[in-house]
Amino acid sequence: MNRIFGTLILLFLYTVIDAQDVHFNQYNFASLHVNPANAGLFSGSYRIGGVFRDQAFAISSPDAYKTINFYLDATLPWKIRKNDWVGIGINFVEDRSGEISFGGGGFIGQAAYHLSINPKTTISIGGQYGSSNYNVKRGDKAITESQITTPGSQPLSFNNGAKFKDITIGADLTTALGAAKHNLNIGFAVARINNPSVTNLNSGSAQKLGSLLTGNIGLIYHLNQKLDLRNNIWFRNLKSSKEIIPQCVASYLFNIEKKIRLNAGLGYRTGDALQFMFGADVNNLSFQLAIDQSLSSIKAAQSPSGLGAVEIGARYIGVITKKPNPKPKVFCPRF
Repeated sequence: MNRIFGTLILLFLYTVIDAQDVHFNQYNFASLHVNPANAGLFSGSYRIGGVFRDQAFAISSPDAYKTINFYLDATLPWKIRKNDWVGIGINFVEDRSGEISFGGGGFIGQAAYHLSINPKTTISIGGQYGSSNYNVKRGDKAITESQITTPGSQPLSFNNGAKFKDITIGADLTTALGAAKHNLNIGFAVARINNPSVTNLNSGSAQKLGSLLTGNIGLIYHLNQKLDLRNNIWFRNLKSSKEIIPQCVASYLFNIEKKIRLNAGLGYRTGDALQFMFGADVNNLSFQLAIDQSLSSIKAAQSPSGLGAVEIGARYIGVITKKPNPKPKVFCPRF
């Protein structure tokens, strides 16, 4: 019965696939996923990171809802103006749901140009282009209502080659405020501006995915020499589906010599879940664990009750130093 119930729900998702999109607790660890203007927007030579999310960690099911995001980006010294630079990156996402392993994803490339307005302010403009796919890995486990009520009914025929082109644009403003140089970040992106259509069935019409809007405001407030408050508000909108997430993470400088910071904070996905976050920064490496405390009706199916998604994020920023190559000088003695 659980198998049938879960499969029917997933079959319903095929027709309303445009009603939701991949979401995370820790969008700061999925920089390229939310905004292509973030490609190369960091202090360093290259950056590698990602997020793993188990959406149904506490639900008794052999197949949970899992999402993987992985990205790599780098800074390049190409520029029109003296202090500008270019960022390029590649982002991978795979999202899988339920017993029939419905989902998809793919690799998408990003590029951004960063305009240095002054030593405190940078404006970034970016875009992404790539191909994403949707498929069912275990279609043999799918059972439709007609197969239950009408013996001999034909099973569904899945189109496991369903693909669509993803074109996204984004912009970002980063600036330092006041003498303490509190870091303010404002970003906005429109995903799938080409409004693609896709279906996983070999019959019926394709569904338009719609454009996904993502906005964020972040402020790193330096309370004193050791304590920062990392505040963020995330907003995502896809047709009638909206997501608003305010977050605040306290970051304490534990060891100044080894550059170790300890981080802990709270977030809230409106109408859905509380978020608890714990992590650390060790020099150029950052990692964090996030746990959902569900507030919606789904908590009745969770054990222990209310324990929702579990998410792990990590990020490393590398610096490539250029070795000096001085020109030899020849000294000619005087006679």
